[in-house]
Parts: sequence; C-alpha cells; structure tokens
Amino acid sequence: MILKRKNKEALLSKVRNAIWPRMGWKRTLTYYKHRVLRIPHSTHDIAMGLASGCVVSWTPTFPFQILQCFIFCKIVRANFPAALLGTLFGNPWTFPILFTIAYSVGHMILNVTGLDDLLIFLIGDSALFKEDGFGMEKFIPTLIGGYIMAVLSFPAFYYAFFYMITAGRASRNVVKKRVHTIIEHRHDKKNK
Repeated sequence: MILKRKNKEALLSKVRNAIWPRMGWKRTLTYYKHRVLRIPHSTHDIAMGLASGCVVSWTPTFPFQILQCFIFCKIVRANFPAALLGTLFGNPWTFPILFTIAYSVGHMILNVTGLDDLLIFLIGDSALFKEDGFGMEKFIPTLIGGYIMAVLSFPAFYYAFFYMITAGRASRNVVKKRVHTIIEHRHDKKNK
C-alpha cells in the first residue's frame, strides 16, 4: 500500500495521540479542515454528515455511536466520512461536559413528566442496576437527555458547518484562480 505506515503504531501511542495529537491541536484541526473541504460531495451532504457525527456524541452509547452515525446518514443521505469526522466532537475532553448536560436535561424531563417514579419502579432492587458507578438510574436520564440535546443542537451544528464549508470552498476557489492566473501569466511570458 502506498500511504500505509512503515512501522505499525502501538496501541498506547494511538491512545496518547487521540488525547493529545503528536502534531499539535492547531495542525490537526487544520488537517481535518482541509480533508473536509476536499470531500467531493455537496456542501449540504458534508454539513449534514458533520452535524450527525457531532450530535451522536451527546449519547452515552460508546460502542454504537458510529453505527448510529451510519444509520442516520443513510436516512438523511448525509456523507458518512464527514460524520466520522464529526464524531471527534465527542472526545475525552468534551464527554464529561456533554454527559453532565445530557443527564441534567434527561433528569429534568423525567421529573416534569413524572416518569422518574416509573423508572425507579422498573429498575427495582436489581443488583445489576444498583452499582456505585454509572448504573441505569444515571444511564437512562443521560440517554434521554442526550437524544433531546441531539435534536435541539442539530440545526446549530448544521448551519455552522454549512457556512464554514461554503466559506472554505470559496476561499479555496479564489486561491485556485490566483494560482491559475499566475501560471498562465508565466506561460504567456515564456511564449513571447
């Protein structure tokens, strides 16, 4: 393979690189910006994909977030590679904030609707759900709040990405035209 790594990266190095990129945050974000601008789909498809990836990060369903992105991209015909890039919104730095907000919203909704008592009744005294960690009494409100926050934040993510991609592609086209005119100008000088 042409672009494959010569030496395979170790798992610990991959984890460290996911938390703090080796090439730095600024260069990593610039790299992903250029990758998104070069995706050969419409601005709408890419913005839908990025927004889909971002909103899935609200849910505490770690192993199934990419599957949720894939299903959502099939439903709304969004760009799946862009959705994978959008899932980077949920990372070890943002998950505590996202899940705290999602839990607060879900807990409030369950209290307002009166479903919190039903939830406690359904969970019952089962030892599986009464763990000291992140048990069902925290998971279900976080899941409900996560989906509510996903629905509420989707338009904001979509329009922000749509305008960023539109502006990025416009500036890229301006640079292409400038380079093209410089090349033509040099070619004309040679021919004279």
